[in-house]
Amino acid sequence: MLIKCPKCQAEYKIEEGTVSENGLKMRCHACGEVFKAYRKDLIEEKKPEENVDLSKMFERVSKATSDLFSDAVGVNTPAKVRVIHSISYKNTINYFLAVMVLALIAGMLYLMRYDVVRLVPNAEKLYHKFGIESIYDGTGLQILNVKTDETVVGNMSKIKVSGIIANPSPYDMKILPLKVVVFDEFGNTLLDTTHYLPQKRTRANYKIPFTVVINNPSPEKKNI
Repeated sequence: MLIKCPKCQAEYKIEEGTVSENGLKMRCHACGEVFKAYRKDLIEEKKPEENVDLSKMFERVSKATSDLFSDAVGVNTPAKVRVIHSISYKNTINYFLAVMVLALIAGMLYLMRYDVVRLVPNAEKLYHKFGIESIYDGTGLQILNVKTDETVVGNMSKIKVSGIIANPSPYDMKILPLKVVVFDEFGNTLLDTTHYLPQKRTRANYKIPFTVVINNPSPEKKNI
């Protein structure tokens, strides 16, 4: 006798005596369906025919295997998982490349900060927010045409020192404090002073005149 799976219609050969009145619990090996076989569901086994109907055979096979290509079956799940992992891997690479590009741009902006500020003066404010110095100090400035003029009144004198601060570079520069040292005729230091000029910086290829007045040095002969 034959019994069919109610889900995929797969046929199984069983002895009629093995099915009790309460039925026989079975599991389909083709689709995994669990069902009960009753005597009324048994089908007499047909004798094999000499001429095989191939169309019916392929139709039955197609019904039994149609679920293999369904999205609901777990067989396709690994493929979907691989696609998800592949997308995640590509996203990780894209994020890494983006971070590398940003780091490279930041490094170039730092190394070329003086040129960036020279071309875009407003960029100095942005560098300042990050605590980055973007203006050269005045070590490259030149002191030109220094002149001294001393006037003596009683036991006191005033010395006026004047000259020009020149910036020969193509960059803006900070003006450092001006140091004036007064010596006597024997080389002994009489006065050592530091003067902060009102100008804090100078533009590229620019000259600034300066004047410093020293009060109350001794009236003896001096070298400045």
